[in-house]
Amino acid sequence: MNYKKIIIIFSIFLLISTIIPTTIGRPQITSKSITVKINIEAYSIIYEGDIINCTITGNPTIKYWFINNQSKHTTFYYNNPIIFDPEPTPLNTNYVKLTVYVENCEGNASDTIWVIVKRIYFGDIHWHSTFSDGSNDLNQMYQNAIADKYLDFAACTDHAEMMDLFYKSKVSLIRALLNRILGQSEWKKIKNKAVEYYDPGNFTTLLGFEWTASNLFQGGWKWSPNGHEDVGHINFYYKDIYQNALKYTAMQKHTYDDIFQAMAKEWDNGHLNIGFPHHPIGKIFRKTNLGLKITLFYTTNWSFFARGMKNTNERNKILRGVEVYSRWGTAIGQFSNIPITWPYLPDTSSDHAICNQTDAWVENGMWEWSDNTLRGSKFVMQASSDTHLVDRPGSAKLEQSKPSGLLAAYAVHNTRDEIWGAMNDCDIYGSQLLKMRANVRFDGQMAYGGWINCSSPLNITITAQSTFPGMDSSGKNMCPHGYSSNELDYPIQDIWLIKKDRDKGRPWCNVINHLSPNSDIVVVNFTDYDVQPNDFYYVAIRQKGQELEPGENEYMAYIGPVFIDNVI
Repeated sequence: MNYKKIIIIFSIFLLISTIIPTTIGRPQITSKSITVKINIEAYSIIYEGDIINCTITGNPTIKYWFINNQSKHTTFYYNNPIIFDPEPTPLNTNYVKLTVYVENCEGNASDTIWVIVKRIYFGDIHWHSTFSDGSNDLNQMYQNAIADKYLDFAACTDHAEMMDLFYKSKVSLIRALLNRILGQSEWKKIKNKAVEYYDPGNFTTLLGFEWTASNLFQGGWKWSPNGHEDVGHINFYYKDIYQNALKYTAMQKHTYDDIFQAMAKEWDNGHLNIGFPHHPIGKIFRKTNLGLKITLFYTTNWSFFARGMKNTNERNKILRGVEVYSRWGTAIGQFSNIPITWPYLPDTSSDHAICNQTDAWVENGMWEWSDNTLRGSKFVMQASSDTHLVDRPGSAKLEQSKPSGLLAAYAVHNTRDEIWGAMNDCDIYGSQLLKMRANVRFDGQMAYGGWINCSSPLNITITAQSTFPGMDSSGKNMCPHGYSSNELDYPIQDIWLIKKDRDKGRPWCNVINHLSPNSDIVVVNFTDYDVQPNDFYYVAIRQKGQELEPGENEYMAYIGPVFIDNVI
């Protein structure tokens, strides 16, 4: 063998390889008349709704983007792809190939880059079964949710104080006795069902329960010197189905301090969990056998919640925000100067009604969490159904004259770990029934429910996509149960940017920008020249849809708030 020839050939190969650049992973341009280049770093994390900066020359007549050689998407902002409704990332990988393709009469070109894509998944994480005060069996609730193919994830949150009680009904009496004899419990069955119906990548279940303190169930009002300020309703969600994870009633943990201390201890024991108060401005009327009307307060006093508690470290470890909408109504108050779609019922109602106390409005919660004493603490808005009577989560069927709310979560995969992780990180927002897709960046930062450093002026970019008929790219229906599919094809009507009103003071907020785009795909750029530390902002997006109640055919998504730490 002539080793000298082999050495010479190998040396020439090495020399050529150093001169000619590699094209692995980035396809060659096929025509000099048109070019495309994706201007982001490989392996970047991108969120659904992000605008991907590209350089394109040659005036393309055809352009589209796709994930992993799948379907073609034509959502663009000028020559920059908007990543709406991307195909889900396979469970066995975190990276996908994003390709941008362009073409004109003289040729075509494409560029490909590996990225991590956080898609938007939609779920209903607040509803009840016959294990507490719901009307429908837990199996039926899960099975209907799966059959509807509308939700990506769901969480049963039965009232902890009502599980395994004898007095719910004759059926529950028999069931409770059998549970005692067999050494089982309804809490254990809820865990088992969450395991049974979990289908990673397709349908995710979360383990949760509701801590219900009010003057109906003896929480803080009877046990605390703070009375009604020390009670409320909070849903807690575990990261996994921990078999020895506990649930707590208001009879066991009487006050906010008690329950957050208990759940922080659960966290320290390895049972990671987070909590969201809900229906913060609600109250309920009950009639006695004598015809007397008793008012049961469920409201949340955000001022006390923020400054009256002792165990603030435990609260901050667990609390992540508030349920801004459910079948009770919209908890955004009158101080944001935006229209309230699906409001609470009026005070004259014989059932559920609004409690017009400023401390209970969600805006007041935002004000409290923007204070220096809570700097860095998380506080985000989400939405769910809180259905008791409807036989499935995420339904358009009315209860308390309201359809379901949805929680939107950004995640790479539809798995329990990642959906809970999105809730923990506040990568979520709330929507009224419809799958309105959105993305809001403050100086390029995704920071829902969190604190950021920003420039002055502050630049806010909002992208939104309205609902559409058919299926989305994850194979889920766009149409909820009880809704007409031909009522989905409506444009985005309005986008509001709302800000803390420093002039009027707590709890006032003010609309600082508003646009009526009347478009299916929207890109909005707002600029605020008056940004200061401790300011906060949130976004509301409105779309028309089916009229479920007279005069009620508009639906809103609520995104944020975002708190300002320092202005650079």
